[in-house]
Amino acid sequence: MGGTGRGIRMEELILEIDISGQIQQLNYDSVIGCMRNDGLKRSSFLSSEIKKNIIKKYRGQVINIIEKLHCILIYYCIKDILENVKKIIICRDINFRRVKNLLPLLFKENNYLKDIKINQRDTLSEDSLGHKVAIKTFRKKKYADIVLKEEMVENVLFEFKK
Repeated sequence: MGGTGRGIRMEELILEIDISGQIQQLNYDSVIGCMRNDGLKRSSFLSSEIKKNIIKKYRGQVINIIEKLHCILIYYCIKDILENVKKIIICRDINFRRVKNLLPLLFKENNYLKDIKINQRDTLSEDSLGHKVAIKTFRKKKYADIVLKEEMVENVLFEFKK
């Protein structure tokens, strides 16, 4: 086990992502939880107050704002843990097609997602690895790794341009 000698292939890392507290539920905080199949866990937290402020301020100006906020939470959660990841599996709680198209726009500077497959979680599979992380953070049994501030969201909100 281990080592990097010839013929030994690194494990293909899979990152599973889930949300607790839907973005469109403005009275609830939202948490994105993710976990790689090697056990690394991360979560990002967006308070209901900041969600309300951003949506009130930009609704009508920013199309697909719910999906974009979802992508921003994912971005902050996974941006530093993508090395050697080959596949990302995202929960079914949002318009997957939009998220799959929008998410790479946040990583376009270094094209980080170029060789990573992005799939939607299978409906019949058990809870995702990310679900456990998200729900513990949402229920305040675990601290979030990243707590988003309004400026952090605004700084990334306009990065969706191609």
